[in-house]
Amino acid sequence: MLDGKAAIPLYVQLEEQIQEKILSGIYQPGEKLQTEGEMAKTYGVSIITVRKAVGGLIDKGLVERKQGKGTFVSKPKYMRDIKKVQSFSDMCRSMGLEPGGRMIENRLVVPEAEIEENLGQQKGMQAVLISRVRYADYEPVAIESTWFPLRYAFLLDETFDNNSLFDSLKKREVAVVHSTKKIEICRASARDAALLNMSRGDPLLYIRSVALSGDGQPIYAGRQMINGERFSLQINENTEL
Repeated sequence: MLDGKAAIPLYVQLEEQIQEKILSGIYQPGEKLQTEGEMAKTYGVSIITVRKAVGGLIDKGLVERKQGKGTFVSKPKYMRDIKKVQSFSDMCRSMGLEPGGRMIENRLVVPEAEIEENLGQQKGMQAVLISRVRYADYEPVAIESTWFPLRYAFLLDETFDNNSLFDSLKKREVAVVHSTKKIEICRASARDAALLNMSRGDPLLYIRSVALSGDGQPIYAGRQMINGERFSLQINENTEL
């Protein structure tokens, strides 16, 4: 219990006790904590004291508040180096995670103007669209949509669930040498939320990319919607003096 006579403020004592339970595994990642009112009764303190303690834990990244849901122990985030030309499967394996996927569609479409431009195609030309939900350790974390020029129509004969799209391209001696990425923040639509086990309006990392071959020809244009609560993006840069 907390010591009201100690020199250490009650909110600091409470913060440290909850922190110890998180670090020792008593409270597991993703576990919901008591409400502020419940915690105030449990520890015999005011709600203001509880709020200050929880605020300190949030600042440390140990817990997170979810609007309308409560306060939860934070799950460790996956780190992705966006400067690397790397498949999702390879990224997962590099972090000791089991990669997976579920194909939503693999078909011919007439893409929108931005995709046509990225692929270097004339207006109205068809492209191969492959759309998948990607999993890390069996948890859905991203929705990938990838458009290929018609010269990659051989992809229509394949199913991309738990297998790597990059590996399929390598078998045809197609190598992604360079890519450009644009990163934005967006909110999950009802469809996104259902596919990623999230709530509508939750934050998503929205990445638009174009992959090029060694001779500068576009291989694909891609869009990824990534669970912003489970991923962080990392950029490593060297300063030239």
